[in-house]
Amino acid sequence: MKHSIIVKITGKMLIKTFGLILFFSSSQSENLFRPNLPLGEYRVEFDKIYQCETTKNHSIQFNWYINKKTPILTELKGNATLLIPFDDTLTLNGNLASWGSTGGWVPNAYILNAKKACSTVKLLGGNVWLTVLEGFNVPTNKCPIPAGTYVTSGIDKKKFEDFNFPKVYFYGKYKAVARYKNLNNEVVSCTVAEFSLIRPWETPI
Repeated sequence: MKHSIIVKITGKMLIKTFGLILFFSSSQSENLFRPNLPLGEYRVEFDKIYQCETTKNHSIQFNWYINKKTPILTELKGNATLLIPFDDTLTLNGNLASWGSTGGWVPNAYILNAKKACSTVKLLGGNVWLTVLEGFNVPTNKCPIPAGTYVTSGIDKKKFEDFNFPKVYFYGKYKAVARYKNLNNEVVSCTVAEFSLIRPWETPI
């Protein structure tokens, strides 16, 4: 009888021990495939999109915003009002700021100055360019984009991943400012996007 009890107890201990070994082994394997490196492949989580300056005199106004429709669905909504065509006579000045370790935005993490704004955005946008134009019911997907007012009922933010930017970058919080200027070097549009680059397996805070 005593021998039977000892066997049962020993069997239970072996099962528990084996279970713990499997648990820690799986945890270590997970860590091996999920390194806590400062850079790598990422997912983009948009926080805010807004205009960075007064729009009173701007000929191109991107009145966009992020709308959390459901706990699992976040959309880009709003409208774009173009009093002039969005074309290659415009230039693009982009500045990427990173969130400092002690707080506050640190500008010039990346700077972009490009002529032919429309063609540049189309190239960098990749499939996102097509997604936005389709979502805003723009009649063409080529440059130039004609003057007019374009409205979207909502574009799923998950569709904003397939662009032609580097696929590996430093993780963190960023703010991108895009200014468009005409031939007279006057700002005709300015938009800000605040977002985070997180590891593919991470959950947004």
